[in-house]
Order: sequence, then structure tokens, then C-alpha cells
Amino acid sequence: MSLELRGLRKRFGEVVAVRDFTLELEAGELMTLLGPSGCGKTTALRLIAGFETPDAGRILFRGTDVTARSPQKRGFGMVFQSYALFPHLSVFENVAFGLKAQRREASELGRLVEGALARVDLLGYVDRRVQQLSGGQQQRVALARALAIEPPLLLLDEPLSNLDASLRERTRTELRSLIKGLGITALYVTHDQEEAFDLSDRVAVMNDGELRQVGTPEELYDHPHDVFVAGFVGRANLLSGLLESPHGELSVRLVGDALWPVDPEGTSGLEPGRAVQVVVRPEDLELVPEGHHASELVGVVGERVFRGARIAYHVKLANGTTVEVEADRRSEARGGRIAVRPRAHARVHVYPAAE
Repeated sequence: MSLELRGLRKRFGEVVAVRDFTLELEAGELMTLLGPSGCGKTTALRLIAGFETPDAGRILFRGTDVTARSPQKRGFGMVFQSYALFPHLSVFENVAFGLKAQRREASELGRLVEGALARVDLLGYVDRRVQQLSGGQQQRVALARALAIEPPLLLLDEPLSNLDASLRERTRTELRSLIKGLGITALYVTHDQEEAFDLSDRVAVMNDGELRQVGTPEELYDHPHDVFVAGFVGRANLLSGLLESPHGELSVRLVGDALWPVDPEGTSGLEPGRAVQVVVRPEDLELVPEGHHASELVGVVGERVFRGARIAYHVKLANGTTVEVEADRRSEARGGRIAVRPRAHARVHVYPAAE
């Protein structure tokens, strides 16, 4: 095990930013902390880096307790959201800064700096001032500075958030290739689920200072542990229903009397008669002509959102709830009546209504 976080807790005044936080990273793993703004993910990263001290819990790296060590003695690499570059220094001097703090020999500096800049394809920019660089180039200088010290663990706090969309997408692909190619253990922080999915071996979803679920992108999307994860990871429809077992298998009765089969995974402990929240992805639903089938929810076509080969239809049901259905391109007229039902083999997740 490379990094172990055991029961971390951090309070700022009356606000508990991180609570009972336990997580493990394997050597060479690239993991992302994913969650909404203010959920505690940056605080968790700063606790690992040593910029904050936990009120409780322990941080172990390669089996050694580093909880009380200063950031310098931990030796981790850190890339900040703001890049934290020195505008009055050259690219070379910025990248060499951490090496000088480690008291590396002058004879080593050139080799290590050039090696780090070569990894991020900036060898020709050694003498430039950082003000002369684009946002993407500054981001790569910050990454080179973190890599120059050859860190055993790389921490990245939303380093791509200042880039435009197209550059951000291209850069994160390059970033994953670089990190995996070097075999570095890395922990990345973002609120962007697409970024998390593109970069990560595993994703740790946070909310309100707590770790909600850890898994591969596929596991989080297909088998969310709770309503928050289901709603935050990907698009999801949230409905209310009542569990029934008309034929010995659990189903959910929705408003309008529609009866939908449910995904048997995650229904442990849920009994018929229980009020539940129902989560279903837009691509797991289909639009059909109103035909009074037992699984149909009838509504009115609202907005149509173009998504390339697919169209997202917003259908307003009789009780005022709007559901999103992703379908092939078709010409359903706005205001027309339509029925919604689960596709064959759809994943219909249910959770206790108390959540």
C-alpha cells in the first residue's frame, strides 16, 4: 500500500471540513477525489500534503506515519490550482526552486530541470519568463516543478480549471499518459466528473466532508451506493415510489400506477411496502406511443437537447416531475403526449426514501 488515510478529521470553527476519512491508494495508482465545491476534497489534499494538521486520524505513506511531518519532510509533489509560479523568475528558475530547497548540488540542477521540462515538452522555454507563457504552458511548468523533485506521491488540486474546454480535454489526456508512464502514485482533485473519469484508475466521491463511495468510473456509474453518488456521477432521474412484490420479485410502483422492475443489486434489506427513491439514467429509458402498458409513465414532451447522435427529451409527467430520456434522433413535437418506460435490461436503482 502506498498511501493510507485513517479516520482523518478536520474542523474550521463550527465547520467540519473532513470527517472520518479513510482511504487507501495502491502504488502507481492515479486516483481522483471528486465532489462539489465545498465538500472537503481540497482540505483532504492539504492534510495529505502537510499544509493542514488533522484534528484526528493518521496519514501513513509506505507504512510510515507522516502525520506530524512538515510538507518538506514528506517530499510529496504538489500542483496548485493557481499554479503558484514566481512571475519574476524564468521557467528554469521556477522548476529549480524545489530542487534548491532540497539543497541539490548545482551540478545536478541543470540535468534535473531539463529532464522535468522534457517530460512536459517545454525544453525550448528554459529562459522564458512565465508571463510570456500561455495558461496551458504555465500549467506544464507547474507540473514540471512538481516532477523535478522526483516525488514518490504527486498531489494535484484542480490544475486544469483555468484552461479553456478544448485545451483542458487535451491536457488531461497528456497528463494521464505522463503520470502513468512515470509510474507515480497520484491523487487528483476535481469537481468535474468527466475529468475524473478520463484521468482515473479509481474515483473517490466526497460530499459534506465524507467519503461516499470509491470505485472505478464504471462501478460508480453502474452501481452507485446512494442517491447522492447516483445524482452526482452522470445524469440521473429521481422519482418516488413504493416497493411491491407482485410476482415474487421486487418492483416499484410509481406515480401514475406504472410498475417498474428494479435492479436486484442494492435492494438488500428493503421490503415490499417500503417508500423508496428511484434513480434511473436517461439512456435506460425509452419513448413509446401511449398504449396503457403497465410500465408506462405518460407525459408531455418539453425541451429537446441536441447531443450529437442522440437527443435528450425532457418529458413532464402528470404530477409535475420532469424526466430526461436519451433517444435516437426523432421528431417528437414539443407539447405532444408521449409515454416513458424502462428499456429492456435497464438499471432501475432504489434507495430508502429516508435518504
